[in-house]
Order: sequence, then structure tokens, then C-alpha cells
Amino acid sequence: MRTRRDPVKLAETGFDLAIIGGGMIGTGVARDAAMRGLKTVLFEKEDFCYGTSGRSSRMIHGGLRYLANYDLGLVREGLREREILLRIAPHLVKPLKFLIPLYGSFLHRMKLKIGMILYDLLSYDKSLPNHKYLSKEKVLDSEPALLESELHGAYVYYDSQIALTERLCMENVVSAERHGALLMNHAKVVGLIKETNAVSGVKVQDTLTGKEAEFRAKLVVNVGGPWLDEVVQGVRGKQSPLARTTKGIHLVTPKVTKDALALFAADGRAYFVMPWLDFELVGTTDTDYEQGMDAVKADVDDVEYLRSEVKKAFPRASWDQIHYTYAGVRSLLRIQGVKESSVTRRHVIYDHEKKEGLKGLVSVIGGKLTAYRGIAEDIVDVVADKLSTGPECMTAKEKLPGANVSELEKVHANMGSVAAEHGIGAETIAHLVSLYGSRYSEVLDYIKKDKRLKERICETNPDIMAEVTHAIQKESACTLSDFMLRRSLIGFRKCEGLDCCTKVANKMAKGLGWNARELASQIGAYRDEIAKRHAYERKQSPKPVPVPSSKRTAAGRLPTRSPARRSRRARRRVRRRPA
Repeated sequence: MRTRRDPVKLAETGFDLAIIGGGMIGTGVARDAAMRGLKTVLFEKEDFCYGTSGRSSRMIHGGLRYLANYDLGLVREGLREREILLRIAPHLVKPLKFLIPLYGSFLHRMKLKIGMILYDLLSYDKSLPNHKYLSKEKVLDSEPALLESELHGAYVYYDSQIALTERLCMENVVSAERHGALLMNHAKVVGLIKETNAVSGVKVQDTLTGKEAEFRAKLVVNVGGPWLDEVVQGVRGKQSPLARTTKGIHLVTPKVTKDALALFAADGRAYFVMPWLDFELVGTTDTDYEQGMDAVKADVDDVEYLRSEVKKAFPRASWDQIHYTYAGVRSLLRIQGVKESSVTRRHVIYDHEKKEGLKGLVSVIGGKLTAYRGIAEDIVDVVADKLSTGPECMTAKEKLPGANVSELEKVHANMGSVAAEHGIGAETIAHLVSLYGSRYSEVLDYIKKDKRLKERICETNPDIMAEVTHAIQKESACTLSDFMLRRSLIGFRKCEGLDCCTKVANKMAKGLGWNARELASQIGAYRDEIAKRHAYERKQSPKPVPVPSSKRTAAGRLPTRSPARRSRRARRRVRRRPA
């Protein structure tokens, strides 16, 4: 059984840098800082990759649409970082072919042509192919469900996909820890320690035990994403918020397309339709959002906006079935008076000492998933300057832990023999490599100690019980949701893990010392998390059913169930699914 961490004991040592926020940028900062020799600690109130990073479109791209805003620098940054990630994380970041169907006026098509040329020029150091043109016939051969009317052809270009941002985030965690950093999930910063006009540390609560401790640090970096303003509110008082927060949702549907497509909605906004795992991923929206950041979910209007657009784009396909949705909140620079999609995605490093006279605190606003490593480098450069330390950034050169190319080549060449050696199927080995890269052997080592751990978690997924033990002992999994949604693929499958969550929870209970009450709580919390993906279903009006006119209301409308009753019925549907 893993012993519980003690924040009070961990806080006895002072740190050079304390980081608030365990998303892609935060863990990237921790990795970079630790590699430069800074004594680093990171706090994440939920789990690594819990927030915005885990709710993205899962693309590593330059951002073709930002060319329309003439933000060539942002596009170049994304394309440069795309190439770096293809090199340092080849086991997770994969090339992805995109089509841009050509509809509309000659002028619109010429703008897209110029955009394609610029995209190629700005990615002059790329390893991916240049764009090319496809005729209408070839486009429809490739994507027969696409709208044929007024189609002129398509441009083909290449970007990249990170199917599991959660695993990329974990790679940063593992790397940072190997270089001496302390990273704590389920550790909420409940306050900043302020002495006169300087921040000298953070007050932290372990949300699993309730214990609190004060961690001292020479500098605090706030990478709280949509929680950024909440984090610094206690030391900034009534000053204007720093971030503008917008919501983006995605639909997960049965697979429709062969390749990814970049499309334009009726309102002019770009959106994507792309293969993801065994599904189609459709997204995203961009609407201002200032409600509870932890409660964000897809609403009926969000879902119908995307569904109506893809129905028009693919009239030969059915979009009636949605397996589930997910939603996240972006943290952008607070620019008012412009529509959400026009707000820059550039990051801003806000030095509270220069702006407000408050020493020891730096906040990071905005930034794209693709550019996380470069953003982290910029942040640590500022930190190094303030702390007068000299080492240069090495994160673009040193591969992430699971990216040992020779080991990856070896296992791909000997998949069958590796599987036979451990008494499991080649499908399972391939799956472990897709999750852990060259670190797959860490999971297999547990089977050598206990043969029972080669048992599959369920019949519909290739995951094995050894992954649960590995997640607890090597990857800081503290809750059922940590494992199901951010260490494994199980929560993203069609079953959403509802048919095996009890089995996994029982295994975690033994490793983490849960009693019966905690076990039930963990299962309930996971089911509630899954239910949020289906929240829009509870708000949809029932399909109209013909009834005699005598049963109509005075206003002439059909009587419908109350929202509360629909909510109860939807919750029962989720909970009735087999455990």
C-alpha cells in the first residue's frame, strides 16, 4: 500500500520556484525549471491535465485560422513547436492529414490558396509534406459523405494530433520528477503568503486529507488557466481581472471521415472534424464563460450549433448519435469589445512586480497547447533572470521519458515475442506502447512480480490490471477518475468505463487504503464526472408525439416533463449501466 504524502513534512524545505497549476504549461515549466537546476514544487488542485489541457481539440498545429488575423508570429511559433514535439515525443504526437474543402467564391478560394502557401513558408523547417490540391472527384472518393454541391476541390495539408494530451502531460510530470522537482496533484493553493509588498510562498491544502501547510519559495508562478484570477484575488484586491475566459465544447460521435477536415461554419468560424481513437471528434465552439470553472459542460445550444454545421457539411452521414461530449474553458488575454474567436491566443507573462509593485509573483495568461514547451521556456527565462541563475533551456533537445527511439523500434520489431514472454496478447503490448512509449516495460515489470496483474481490466479494452498498480506507484494516481480519465484510455471508450469502474476501484482501494465508504464515494464521483458529459441530454425537449387536441395546453403546446424529472431520468440511465 502506498503511504500517504505529508504536506507538512514536504514543506519543511524551501524552494526556488513554486508553480500553481498542473496543466500542460505548468508541468512544462516544472520540467524546464528542474532541468535548469532550480528547486521546484508544483501544486494542482485536482489532477494533472484535469482542466483546459484535457478538454482541447487534441491538435498540435500552427493554427491556420490565425493567418486571417495576420498573426504570423503566432502561427510560426506553433509550427516551430509542432516540429519540436514530433521530435521529442514521437510516441504520442503523430502527423495528421487535413483536407480543406473549397466552396464559395473565387476570392474566398484564392485567400485559402494564399493561406496554404504562407503555411508552407512559415513551416520552412518542417518534416511534414507541403500542401497540394485535390480535384473534386478525388475529394469525394476520399470523403464520400462530404457535401458535393458547389464543391470545387480541396487543399491537403499536414499538422499533427496528440490523441492523449493527458499522457503528454504525464510525460512532463515524470521528466520533472526525474530531475528533482516535487509535483503534487490534489493539492489546492488556498492562499498566497504576502509579506509587505512581496509574495514569499503559498498556503496549500491536501484535498485528500485536509492537511494544510505553508510552502516557501523565492518566486511563485501562477499558471492557473481559467482559475488564474481566483488564485491571485487575495493579493490583488479589487483590481480588474487579468483573463477573459471562453468555453469550447467537442462532440464525440461514430466515425465518419477518413482524414481530418478543416471547415467553416455559417457564421464564418473555423471548426474541425477528425478521426480520434475509434470515433469522430467535432469541435470546437468559442463563447464567453464566467460561471463555475469546474462545472463547465456542453449545453444544448452548444451541441446543436456543432451538429447543425456537420449535418450541412456531411449530408450523407448521420450525426444523430453522440457518444458523449466534453467541454473546457480557455484563459485568454482580457480584451473586450471583440468577439471571442478574435481574441489573440498569444501568451502574456504578467510580472506583478513591474505592473503592480508586488514582488515574487508572475502570472501567465493565454497560450496554446501546441506552444506549451516554448511558453514554459519563456517563463523559466524570466524566472532565471529574477533569480540570477544561468543554465539554458534544454527541453527542445532532450526527449521526453517515453521517447527512447531505439527501444520503440525494438519492441515494434519483436511485438509477438515480448507478448509471449509475458503471457499477454500482442494487442495489449501495442496498446501499452501507445500509452507509455518506451516506458511500457515499467508496466510489464509488475507482471513479473505478480502474474495476476496481466488480467485484462475488461473484455472490451486491452488494458490490464498492472496499469492500475503502475498508475498508483509511478504516476501519482490518487482517485478513480485519475486513472480512468488521465492515466488510461478507458474513460474515453464507448462504454466510458462504466462497465469496469467498480473493478478498478476495488483494485485502487487495496493500493491506496480506501475503506468501504471511500470506495463508494470514488465510484460515485466517477459516475458523476461521466454524467456531466451527457448533461445536454437532460435539457433537450422530448421528441414531439401526436396527441389529441384536448390534451394540449392553453398555449397550444404539448405538455412536457419538468426539467427536474428529465434530470432524474437521465441520471438513472447513467447509473443503471452495468458496473
